[in-house]
Amino acid sequence: MGGGGSMLQAIISLRNNKRNRIDKQKRLENTSNETSEFVDHIQATPELLESIREKMQAERKAEQKKLIRSVTLFIIVLFIVLYIFNHNWKWIEGFFYKVK
Repeated sequence: MGGGGSMLQAIISLRNNKRNRIDKQKRLENTSNETSEFVDHIQATPELLESIREKMQAERKAEQKKLIRSVTLFIIVLFIVLYIFNHNWKWIEGFFYKVK
């Protein structure tokens, strides 16, 4: 009966992987954000909630501006490369083979 050795290796691998798994409680503990502070929304004042809201909106705006800048830069570089390839094709062809 063929394949017995490889099946044994698969069983041993599964057993070893099971030992190395982290239980769900530890996984949830590791995903917590250490830098944020806990705010009890029931006892929080409206001023505190407003300041948190404004802070989150400012962070979101900064991330959005960064994304827009990077996408714009990528599109500009893409258009420049396409322009060079389109208008100087004979010059570029000379690198790959002799143009007669």
